[in-house]
Amino acid sequence: MVFRLTLMVLWVLVFTGASSQTLGGSSAFNFLRLQLHPQAGALGGRNVSHFGAELGMLSENPSLLRKGHHSIISANFTALAPTITGLYAAGAYHLEKTATTLALGITHLGYGEQPETDASGNILGTFRAYDQMLGLTISRKYNNKWHYGATLKLINSRYGAYASQGLALDAGLNYYDEERMIQFGFAAKNMGVQIKSYANRKEDLPFDLVIGMTKQLEKAPIRFSFTGQRMHQFDLLYNDTLFNETNFGSQPKASFGTKVFSHLVLGADILVGEKIVLTGGYNVLRRRELRIQNIASGLTGFSYGFNLHLQRLRCYYARTHYQSSLSHHQISFSFKLNPAEN
Repeated sequence: MVFRLTLMVLWVLVFTGASSQTLGGSSAFNFLRLQLHPQAGALGGRNVSHFGAELGMLSENPSLLRKGHHSIISANFTALAPTITGLYAAGAYHLEKTATTLALGITHLGYGEQPETDASGNILGTFRAYDQMLGLTISRKYNNKWHYGATLKLINSRYGAYASQGLALDAGLNYYDEERMIQFGFAAKNMGVQIKSYANRKEDLPFDLVIGMTKQLEKAPIRFSFTGQRMHQFDLLYNDTLFNETNFGSQPKASFGTKVFSHLVLGADILVGEKIVLTGGYNVLRRRELRIQNIASGLTGFSYGFNLHLQRLRCYYARTHYQSSLSHHQISFSFKLNPAEN
């Protein structure tokens, strides 16, 4: 009964969020789209079904939070640009009496010190800009194969004299078949409202509907993940027709197949023994959006990394390529405070 009621609530939230959030153009708090954990980063930037998920992956899907994360703390660092850094930290605790796992996560995105100017370009001084998010995650198990969870987010942004606050909710489901080594995931992200706007004009939040599947081969130490991002919107491709025609001439319209595959994110893990996992990913939309015409795209859209599993400490690293000359690095450490507890 509780599980069915939870499913009904999740579906109501999803359809309400999908109808009220922006499908394109600008939205507030776009930093919520960023993936600050290297495990997800190495898998292509989106993954809601990975059953080897580290604690930080709950930012992708709250139902990935499990009992096994009890007493684990995780700290992640992402270098987005020379003056822009992303920090994410989380800790989990399992309540045995209620069979519920809780986690608290904190995100901080700092943009450094920037010059403040007037409309004529005269420098008036400097200001600092940052985005922050505090999230409380609750996750539970239903029967042997279902997991469900939700994350309540308190959002705070400040850019000099301009500030904004918001409230959002992520909801997720997982179906995990341990015998077949396969898991399906679903997440509706960033459903909420802007409580205080930057300049008395309310904006939508960056809603995202993500589905995915992860499968481990029975006779090989390999896991594959297939993820569909922004499934509430069919055409994800942005086309600046004036710029393209001026610089590159007439451009053909994107085909039906191109629009479909632009939702796809591919990921793979190779388990090297018991302590090392090599990871790779490919984000179709990222490569298509960030490629530069008439210039080699190189590894744009690709990502890769590794996981090192020690007794109580786990290390994660990822490198994501945005263009042939631009990539960013992510690193994470998680530590189990009490190894005797499961």
